[in-house]
Amino acid sequence: MFKVGGIVPDDYGLSITVYAQEATEENPIKAGTPLKLATTGAYHAVKCADGDVIQLVAKHAVQSKKQPLGAYAYAFSRNNEFPYSGTIAVGDSVVADGQGGVKKADAPNGTFVALVDGSKKTVEVLLP
Repeated sequence: MFKVGGIVPDDYGLSITVYAQEATEENPIKAGTPLKLATTGAYHAVKCADGDVIQLVAKHAVQSKKQPLGAYAYAFSRNNEFPYSGTIAVGDSVVADGQGGVKKADAPNGTFVALVDGSKKTVEVLLP
């Protein structure tokens, strides 16, 4: 009557929308494709290469890098917007700056800046 085990969408935790930089009509990103975050722009993702840690899995297919792609995010439980101080870029890790915001971390720590909004002086951060 009831199946034990298996994968259901709630098992994945955080879902985000990204842009798959390698997606084309000839070479679409398909549902289930392992992806990793890229530092080429806000919420950019690329296919995992041999040996890469899987950070995202595509929920559906896309055929253009301009099409939004829903993805399940691994190793991240939340994303949040913070004010930032100093210089910060997509891909940086962050720590608290002691002033109610964040600053660039000296070393990777499991956080990932996914978007930098210089006009608002905020960042969107994926958090473990």
